[in-house]
Amino acid sequence: MSGFKHILFPVDFSDECAAMRPLVLSVAQKFRAKLTLLNAFKISPSMYDPTGGLYGYLDIPGIRKSLAERLGHFFASPQLPVTIESVVEEGDPGGCIVSWAADHDADLIMMPTHGYGPFRRFLLGSIAGKVLHDSHCPVWTSAHLESPKSTARLEIENIVCATDLTSEGAGLVRDASALAKAFSAKLWLVHAFGVTPTNASLYTEMDFNHFLRQAARDGMARLQREAGTELPVEVAEGAVPKVVSEFAAAHNADLVVIGRGRQRQPLGGLRSNAYAIIRDSPCSVLSF
Repeated sequence: MSGFKHILFPVDFSDECAAMRPLVLSVAQKFRAKLTLLNAFKISPSMYDPTGGLYGYLDIPGIRKSLAERLGHFFASPQLPVTIESVVEEGDPGGCIVSWAADHDADLIMMPTHGYGPFRRFLLGSIAGKVLHDSHCPVWTSAHLESPKSTARLEIENIVCATDLTSEGAGLVRDASALAKAFSAKLWLVHAFGVTPTNASLYTEMDFNHFLRQAARDGMARLQREAGTELPVEVAEGAVPKVVSEFAAAHNADLVVIGRGRQRQPLGGLRSNAYAIIRDSPCSVLSF
């Protein structure tokens, strides 16, 4: 990872989005990156008649102009330390974010997570979910907390990299190491291994636990040799999201770094737990 050159910040004018604004500006300034603000608005299907035309009159150019003006004032200061452009798109917000990032070479998407109603704490929101699933570039999501005021940690001093033992793990560790160097931050590695099964007939429970723990330690040592790093490592038994969340909290982490996507290799459980890690993390999560 050589740094970020073009950051895409989807803006929906929510409280969560406003709370993330200082962090986005800080990261853009740190990497001297171009910053694009994107607002995507969607016309309700009920507004269209069977021929594909709109019922009545809808001033789409006026809507675009109004949203562009709001984006232009989203960062209040007229003298900002980074180059900012504003873009308004019509369409499904999640799809617009993913396609715009791909078409315009954005190498980082920064966005808050959302969830609505009484179960907000347990939901990421459909837009964030789609971006995390479909985007090919890293996604930096804010802490998924009830109060958006808690999402803006500007100083990245402590980073936790949660990794599995797949072949892609070494690349993730190298990226996390480069990121920590850019922020002059401390970096820890954490790996969670599965809960001991009750039917491990060839082992006592204690022996099997020891076997799994040692295998995980050996795997992390191999991964670090491949990555060319010598970082402190924590290996813990338990559910991946819980282990990562507790380790991040214990080390006062400002950022958790993970891989995401579909992983069919053995011991690839971290990737299948990416959404849960993001949902439960006490701080921002950068997923590669």
